[in-house]
Amino acid sequence: MTDTLVVDIDRDLENLIPEYLQGRRQDIDAMKGALQTGDFETMMILGHNMKGTGGGYGFNAITDIGSKIQQAAIAKNAGELEKLAGILQDYLDRITIRHV
Repeated sequence: MTDTLVVDIDRDLENLIPEYLQGRRQDIDAMKGALQTGDFETMMILGHNMKGTGGGYGFNAITDIGSKIQQAAIAKNAGELEKLAGILQDYLDRITIRHV
């Protein structure tokens, strides 16, 4: 069993967080589909968007993962992208939100 990660989120964002995290789960599905077709452009855009939004919602790890996804997509490194999709999935599965 993996450890839970507690992420402190500003109460003002409380109502936005479930939808934001659901969007990142959908991004994982989109990445898997893009990997199957070699669509690195889509993966680059997904990574760029995560990089730009994660920290704003209090998820600095999503920003970091997004940056790595963007870089791997630019390099057309499918193996790294597959690994990063797994890292993002693991992160999303492990987080618990604490409103501060």
